[in-house]
Formats: sequence, C-alpha cells, structure tokens
Amino acid sequence: MTLRPIVVLTVGALLSGTGGRALAQQPGAAPQDTSAQGYAPNAGAAAPAAPAPAPAAPAPGASAAPAPAQPSTAAAATALASHEEQLKAMGFMDLVPPRSTERIQREMDEAKLDQRDAETDLAARQQQEAEVKAMVDVKKQEVSTLDARRKLAEKSKQEAEKTSLEAEKKDAERFKEFLDKRVALHRAEKDAAKAEIARAEATQRALELELELARRRGERPGVTDPAAALRSDNVVHELERKLLEARRTAADKGKDAADKQVDITKRRLELYQAQAAAGGNR
Repeated sequence: MTLRPIVVLTVGALLSGTGGRALAQQPGAAPQDTSAQGYAPNAGAAAPAAPAPAPAAPAPGASAAPAPAQPSTAAAATALASHEEQLKAMGFMDLVPPRSTERIQREMDEAKLDQRDAETDLAARQQQEAEVKAMVDVKKQEVSTLDARRKLAEKSKQEAEKTSLEAEKKDAERFKEFLDKRVALHRAEKDAAKAEIARAEATQRALELELELARRRGERPGVTDPAAALRSDNVVHELERKLLEARRTAADKGKDAADKQVDITKRRLELYQAQAAAGGNR
C-alpha cells in the first residue's frame, strides 16, 4: 500500500484547519462557532472588562446637589486667628498691653499698703486738728481778755498799763495766727489723706480688672468652639474698656492727691512764717 495518498490527505486536512482559523481572525469575519468544533477558548486570555454602569437618575423631587459641608472647629479657630493678624497688619493695636499677674499683684499690695497708711495719717491729722483748735479757742479768749483790759486802762488814763496790754495783745494775736495756720495745715493734710485713700481705692479697682483681664486672656487660647470663642473675645474687649475707664478714674484721683500735696507745701510755708513771727523772729 502506497503512503503518498495518505500524506496528501493529511497535509490537506492540516492546511484546511489552519486556513479556517486564519479566516476567523480576519477583520470583518463572522465569529467562529467553537462549540461545533469541540474546543475551548484559551484559558490564559483575559476576558474583556465589563462597561461601568451608568449613574442612576435622581428620583423626581429629590435635591440634585448635596448639602455643603459645615466648617470644622479647627478651621473656624484658624479663621479667627487669621482675622486678628489681619487687624494687626492694618495698624490696629492692643490698647491694654498684657502684664504678668505677679507684677499686677505686687502693685495691688502696694496700693493696699498706701490706703492703710493714708487711713492712719487721716486719723492722726484729725486728732492734731482737734487739739490745735482747742488751743486756738484758749488763745482767742486770751486776746479778748487782753483787749478788754486795754480798753479799761485807756479809759482810766493808765497809759503805761495800756501800752503793756497792747504789746501782750499783739503777741497773743501772733500766736493765735500761728495756731490758725496749724489748723489750716492739718485740715489740708486731712484732705490730702482722704484724696490718697480715694486714689489707692481707685487704683485697686483698676488692678482687680486687670487681673480678671489677664485670667480671661489666659483662657482664650484653649477655646476652640467658634461661638464660645466669640463670647470670650467680647468679654475680653468689655474688660479692656472698663479697665481703661478705671485707669482714667485712678489717674484723676492721683492728680487730685498731687494737688493736695501742693496745697500742703503752701500751708507749710505760711506756717513757717507765722511760727517765726510767734517766736519773736520778725
């Protein structure tokens, strides 16, 4: 049996199978039904990806846009801090510069000590004024008595007695004038002590406000809630206003106390001259 017809048939079968597959791979060719030929697709080939589903249409009456997100607490706090920086860049300044609580408390203690000293001084000047007023009353009565005796000597034509009584009367009047100057001095010292008490009290009120302001300022960095931060800032600003007003009042009281010291110096100069005259140094 010759092999040539079998070889020819085998080669023809192989060629017809290869050409069929090539034809299936040409563009535009109809897909080959592999199930009819009894073979499976290549397991290593990747399957084509499925198309993404189209977005669902919104239901009738539903809002198409989502609600805007609310700003976070940290973002609000940052915005507030940024606003403060912008104000500073525009030239706004802190009208109440911060000071340490130790320094404020030290000034508070000094103001309390000044008030106690002034109260002690006031009590002493009141006692001195009362004592000198009693001396003035005695000297006034002495002058009145000497004047009555002088008139009697003048009526009796006792010229020597009259001259002597006139000299005594002048000396008593000079001493009485000296005592009057002392009363005026003690009265001025009383007024100065009262003014110093008022100044010390006003200073303490201002320092108390400054201590509260320092406390509030210290709490402010820890406030992160926007509403609470706004309230805290409002309280700080109100304390700053009240503190500035209290400082103005304390300054006015201090000016009044200083004016009283000027008056005391004037009274002392007048007393110096009256005391010199009463002592015979004319």
